[in-house]
Amino acid sequence: MQSKAAPTAHQVMSDGVFTFVLRVVNIVAALGLGILTARLLGPAGKGVYALPMVQAGLISTFFTGLASSTAFYLLNRNAGRRIVGIASLSALLLVVGGSVAVAIVALISRTPWAGIAAIVSLPAVAATNLVTGYVTGIKRIRFATTLTFATTLATFALMAVGLFLVARSAWVAIVVWIVATTLVAIVAYAVMLVHARSLDAGEPVPFRGFLNMTAKVGATNFVSLLNYRADLYIVAVLLPPAALGLYTVAVSAAESLLVPTQVAALVTSPHIGGLERSRAAALAARCVRNNMLASTVVCAALFAIAPWIVGLLYGQAFLPLVPALRILLLGVVALSLGSPISSYYTLKLGKPEIPLVLAGLSAAICISVTVLLVPHLGLSGAAIGSTVAYIGGQGLGIAYFGRMTGLRWTTVLIPTLDDLRLYYDFARRAWT
Repeated sequence: MQSKAAPTAHQVMSDGVFTFVLRVVNIVAALGLGILTARLLGPAGKGVYALPMVQAGLISTFFTGLASSTAFYLLNRNAGRRIVGIASLSALLLVVGGSVAVAIVALISRTPWAGIAAIVSLPAVAATNLVTGYVTGIKRIRFATTLTFATTLATFALMAVGLFLVARSAWVAIVVWIVATTLVAIVAYAVMLVHARSLDAGEPVPFRGFLNMTAKVGATNFVSLLNYRADLYIVAVLLPPAALGLYTVAVSAAESLLVPTQVAALVTSPHIGGLERSRAAALAARCVRNNMLASTVVCAALFAIAPWIVGLLYGQAFLPLVPALRILLLGVVALSLGSPISSYYTLKLGKPEIPLVLAGLSAAICISVTVLLVPHLGLSGAAIGSTVAYIGGQGLGIAYFGRMTGLRWTTVLIPTLDDLRLYYDFARRAWT
């Protein structure tokens, strides 16, 4: 007899197959974009191109709260189409506040030109996060994956035109990045508005409550970003642009291996938010086990062939990043475990403050270790700081999750025979 969890599991895995395939295509496009900009701009130009993206990424992390809050109210509060207006107003406030914050960061770092470019990109980031939360809330995960791919594809296409036909300049690359992300965001927002008309009006959404949750989730993700991005910001401040260009490639290469684990976290998030607590916890644990297995296999493979693959794709000028890349791969295995657990706290319990505290502890480790080591070890010191923080933070998170749910660490981390049977059953059904 098929268990009650089977229909949900098969739906999740069906979405997962679609998402995984599109994410693989997306990562290939992103890889092509990275190679294109690295080859045509070189390490120094790559660093100049990355600087406004780094500044925008730091501040716009608060915008990710829009996605979680929108999804939470649609999944748990029957918000209906009312959510669009409340979320849009919140997005506007975040863009205004974010612009001020970016300006301050740019002035402190003495890069006002990068601040201007970063500010122009903020509305598109806010709109993309809002749409992502909406489609998660209506359980249309495939649209979220398509949105990510569309952004990458548009950027790649326009980047090729700009760098080959206009000029091989970091400024051309920056303008292309802004134009591509803005165009995709406008289209996605318009599609959301049209679809929202088909929803019921829903229950009233308290603006203060929505904004409060958005701020909490945004703060959590900001601290998490410092946890696994503080190294990048410290490199940008302490080392020259060429070093930033090398390190951004190392970070991008390492994070590209998170694609299989991001798929699992993405497609399970609406189900974790919609199931009752014990089943939601069990699904989150299964997702973590899947991520542990997938990330270990993929990271081990890249660790072995890192020098060859970097030289082939990016050129000999980027070979100095290999030691840092290998160190980052060790941390990526740990980093892959956190998203399902964060979804449980945020979308099921409505308590984003729990991941916030855990991320804060990890970020403190990352910042202190990175600042200490970068002046002496350069890029490898930054990678060590991140990896130590990844392992420490995720270890604490898994321990606390086990304590709250009553699940043993072996249940959370080690794949079971039931997992393998489910994968086999799904593969057989898909083949049939």
